[in-house]
Amino acid sequence: MKVGVVFGVSELASPKAFERKASDFLTKLAQDFDVVGGFMVSKKAEFKEIRESLDFNKVDAIVLYPLTGGTEMVLKEFAVYRRPTIVYGDPYNNSLAAGIELREYFRERLIPSTLVKDENELKAALLGYDDMNEELDKFLRARFGLIGRISPWLVNERFELPYTHISLKKFYEYYERVSDDEGWDAVEGIVENAKGIKEPQKDDLVKAGKIYVAIKRILEDYRLDGFTIGCFDIVMKSKMTPCLALAMFNAQGIPAACEGELNALLGMLLIRRFFEKSAFMGNIADYGDDYILLAHCTAPLLGGYVIRSHFESGLGVGVDVELPKGKASLLKIRGRRAVIAPVEVIAQEHNNMRCRTQVKLKIEDARDFIDGTLGNHHLLTYVDGEELADLLSELGFEVMLY
Repeated sequence: MKVGVVFGVSELASPKAFERKASDFLTKLAQDFDVVGGFMVSKKAEFKEIRESLDFNKVDAIVLYPLTGGTEMVLKEFAVYRRPTIVYGDPYNNSLAAGIELREYFRERLIPSTLVKDENELKAALLGYDDMNEELDKFLRARFGLIGRISPWLVNERFELPYTHISLKKFYEYYERVSDDEGWDAVEGIVENAKGIKEPQKDDLVKAGKIYVAIKRILEDYRLDGFTIGCFDIVMKSKMTPCLALAMFNAQGIPAACEGELNALLGMLLIRRFFEKSAFMGNIADYGDDYILLAHCTAPLLGGYVIRSHFESGLGVGVDVELPKGKASLLKIRGRRAVIAPVEVIAQEHNNMRCRTQVKLKIEDARDFIDGTLGNHHLLTYVDGEELADLLSELGFEVMLY
C-alpha cells in the first residue's frame, strides 16, 4: 500500500525541533507501508512546491500529521487529491486540536477521513482503507460536470466536491456542430418505440436529438462520468429542452440530472456505480398520510412512455414514463447529509397540471418524512434502503434512514 505522508508545523515554531519526531514516525510507518513524501510544510507556497514535484494522486491514502496547532490552513490543501485521509494527532503542541479541525474539513468534502493518536490505530485505519480501495475509488475518482449554471431557485444547494464547469456558450458551440440528420438519427428509435406522441413536432424531436449528440460529445471530450445541466436557461433562450436527452442518458447508465443540481447528480452517480441502477429525479408534487407523489418532465426510460412537451413552458420534448411498480427507495442528499426512506411504487398519474412523469409512492409516516427531509428534489431508485444507507455511511455521509 502506497501512503503519502505530510507533516505540518506552525510558522511560529521551528521545524528543526520536530525533525527527530518526524523521522521516527516515518521509520516505523515504512516497516509496513510504501511511504511517499514525508515533507514538513508551514505555508501554502510549500504545498504548491510539493504539488509540482510529487503526485499524491497515485497514493492509496494520505497521512497528515499536524505536529503543532496552526497548521490547518496549509494541510487542508491536500484535500485537492481526494484520497482517503488519516489525520494523526498527539497530545502535545495542540496537535490533536488541529487534527480534529482537519478531519472535519475533509469529511465536509466527502473525503473519508479518520483521526488517530497512536501507531496501532494508524496501521488499522490504513489497512481498513486498503480493503475498501476499489469501492472508494469508484466514488473519489468520479468526474462530475455542470453544463450552464445551477438553477437559482435551488436555494439549499451546497456542493463541496470538485466538478468541471462547461458554459452554455460552449454547449451551444457543440450544438451548432450537430446536423439535423444526426439529431434525428439519435432519437428515431426512441420515437418509434413510444406509446404515443402528443404535443412535439418533428422539429422539436430533431432539436432534442441534437442536444443529446452535443452533450454526448461533451462527455467524451471532457471525460465526464455524469453531468447536470441548467436546463431552464436553454428553454428561455432557445425554446427547446434537454428532457429527452437526460432520459436517454439515464437509461443508458450515464447519470444525468436537470436544473444544474449537483447533489442530485452525486446521488445518481453513486446509485449507478455501486448498484448499477438508474434513478428518477423528481419534485415532491403532493403527499398525504401514507403517500408521496413525485413528478418531473424527464425520467429514465425504464418502462413504456409517451412523448410530451415540457410542462411549465409547453415547449420542447418531455417524457411521461411508466415506472415499474414495486419496492424502491427515496434518497435526498445535501452536502454531507442524506435522507433515505423505503417506499413502494404503487401507481402512475397523468394530471395535466403537473410535470409529465408522475409516480405515486407508498411510504409510512409520509408527513414526518416531509417534515424532516433536506429539500425538494428526491431520487427514486429500485435499491434496498438499508443497503443504500450502509454504503453512504461507509463513504462518510451522515444518514437518516426513515
